[in-house]
Amino acid sequence: MRKMAVLVVGIVFMMATVTWANNTDAPEKTDFPTGEYAPGELLVKYKPALRTAAALFYEKQYNILTIDSFNTIGVDHIKLSGTMAVPEALKIFRNDPNIDYVEPNYYHYATATPNDPLFSQLWGMQKIRAPEAWDTTTGNLAVVIAVIDSGVRWSHPDLRANMWKNSGEIPGNGIDDDMNGFVDDIVGWDFAYNDNNPNDDNGHGTHVAGTIAAVGNNSVGVTGVLWNAKIMALRFIDDSRFGTTANAIKAILYANRNGAQIQNLSWGGGGYSQALKDAIDASSAVFVAASGNGGDNNDITPHYPSGYTSSNLIAVAATGPNDNLASFSNFGLTSVDVAAPGVNIYSPIPGGYGNKSGTSMAAPHVSGLAGLIVANRGGLSISSENTIMAASDVIQIIKDTVDPVASLTGRIATGGRINAFEALKSADSKGGGCFIATAAFGSILEPHVQILRHFRDKYLKTNGPGKAFVKLYYTYSPPLAKVIKENSGLRWATRITLFPMIGMSWMALTFGALSSMLALSLLSILGIVVFLKIRRDQL
Repeated sequence: MRKMAVLVVGIVFMMATVTWANNTDAPEKTDFPTGEYAPGELLVKYKPALRTAAALFYEKQYNILTIDSFNTIGVDHIKLSGTMAVPEALKIFRNDPNIDYVEPNYYHYATATPNDPLFSQLWGMQKIRAPEAWDTTTGNLAVVIAVIDSGVRWSHPDLRANMWKNSGEIPGNGIDDDMNGFVDDIVGWDFAYNDNNPNDDNGHGTHVAGTIAAVGNNSVGVTGVLWNAKIMALRFIDDSRFGTTANAIKAILYANRNGAQIQNLSWGGGGYSQALKDAIDASSAVFVAASGNGGDNNDITPHYPSGYTSSNLIAVAATGPNDNLASFSNFGLTSVDVAAPGVNIYSPIPGGYGNKSGTSMAAPHVSGLAGLIVANRGGLSISSENTIMAASDVIQIIKDTVDPVASLTGRIATGGRINAFEALKSADSKGGGCFIATAAFGSILEPHVQILRHFRDKYLKTNGPGKAFVKLYYTYSPPLAKVIKENSGLRWATRITLFPMIGMSWMALTFGALSSMLALSLLSILGIVVFLKIRRDQL
């Protein structure tokens, strides 16, 4: 079967410097770039059919240099000649019908019951009912979460066992063994300095990673929301504590290629970047973004990337131990989705453990919860080993199961703080195992799929022959579901094939099995009568 070609989404690349979404513990910013955007740089998306010709024209006509090309999303990062300023270049590009869009290279500012001896200090885990959720699952090492940040101190004793490892690389041989363009990318990549050591000297990324998936029940330090998962360390924040949008997009594309189901974005600032949004939209992963620490209403003063309307992105505000919205936390009735603990959060840092506050610390609680859901359901749509679930399904479950909080009513979309126990309970209630139907319709929450699941639960799982059929189906259908999911023609054909079965299942659920069998018998008799009449007329 030929796999469908990946839709090339063009995007104008904006370089954006990022500062932490960490409020009280954010270090004093030094060497902050002056101005709103990087001088002499643009992110441009040419019309796909004319991309090569248009790029050559601008190189010759205006002496423009292409620094990097992001072919997955169709964006070029370009350097202007020394005589051309950004405003002048923007005017020229925006008047060219061969350009989809063009953007400055904006600067962003960054926005931190097991036997683990320090677990008692993790008030946030208790607040989101993580210990109860852990009775259902503590995670799975097949779940991969990309921490796109200042790097991760991957040698930390409470993180080391949960670090993602690139199985396609042989450590230290200086060869790009898996031919992915990165040499010896064992635990991730440092896009800030373009090397294979995404180690964290700042502490922000390590703190974020610890809240997501510090190793649980190992008699060391603390635990993350996930006891068992894999953290992919992707550094794009440099030593001046800033990062660019271009490098953030590189990290996202790397995470996509290497199977990260969840990507944590505890940073923000700068202007709207269509390029960054396009990179998020082109991914199948769940994106969890900090809402920012200015105490602002994001509906009025937008904050990015948390403000993008991408269906696979969830924006997170911060609350304190009493469930009050943190004084520093941004909010927004339409632009911020949920809240999570973000005040005095205790987590690993280089050399030990420490407290940090900020929406940067709230977001990883949500990333960890998304990981628990994915672990319990067996994967996102990129996996066929168990239930196929889309990123938007995971996000909807998280939003639907929040605890309503008075201080959040009218201030964020759900008016609530996440509840891990209720989220997992809800995920279980959605059912699972109808692999072929889920592959055909695209989501376990799709109404046609839900009809088949309800029929299975009511009429097949309640008797011996039905259980045997379900077991047989679960054993042999996942490989076929994977093929169907990857081919649009097969998805369409499978839907058509399933509609009669869905109709029969709906009748059985609505009118009862006996009534539906009677109706089916009558329809069969009617069909035979019509067939015989047609045959008689032909004779």
